[in-house]
Amino acid sequence: MPSKRQFVQTAVTCAFAAATVMGLGASSYAQTSIPNTSPAPRASAEDPTPPKARALTAAEIHRKGLSQYIDMSRQQETPPTIIDASKNKLAAGVLAPTRKPQKSSAQNLASGCWYLQTGYSAPNLGGTADHTWCGDGVQVTYTSASCTGGTNWPTYRYEGCQSIESYGVGWNVWDVTDRWHFCTFYNPQTGGCGSRIHPWQKNRYGANGQVWLLGWGNN
Repeated sequence: MPSKRQFVQTAVTCAFAAATVMGLGASSYAQTSIPNTSPAPRASAEDPTPPKARALTAAEIHRKGLSQYIDMSRQQETPPTIIDASKNKLAAGVLAPTRKPQKSSAQNLASGCWYLQTGYSAPNLGGTADHTWCGDGVQVTYTSASCTGGTNWPTYRYEGCQSIESYGVGWNVWDVTDRWHFCTFYNPQTGGCGSRIHPWQKNRYGANGQVWLLGWGNN
């Protein structure tokens, strides 16, 4: 019959062996749970790409066929002004839309055309928007807007964009809302999409080269 001391030693040995097996099992489970690939970067609503704007030269205006939309005898390369009006439109001096007559009273004001490029950017996806407009100092006389985008991640997919315009020719301002569409959980095998983001931004342009950044988001 085993002594009390032998019984205690046997119990301790069994407990140690059980702990060792459990430890090995936990270690093996942790190793098999390590993913083979890095997780996709998180796409979120970020501030728009800082816009780049400039006045078109007389040569560019002629080359693009825009000279018919302004009085070239009064054409000037007026540098565009960019104002962040997303937080306080009143303080930013945003012009309210007003319909102007075709024959404006801008006889002493300069005419010009301007170009702005802006966009949205997140890890491995992004989009750009190109806006061109002309004005005589009082009313907008020409507008053009386009946008595009792309992705660089296996589970991301670019699904298009729209440039939604309002006011414009014949008004004192031109509004453009660019909206991009991205699938951020794309399954190449099934073609299905588990989640999407829709970043957007809205700008207002004046007849004398003004630019107001009205807002942006991701819905």
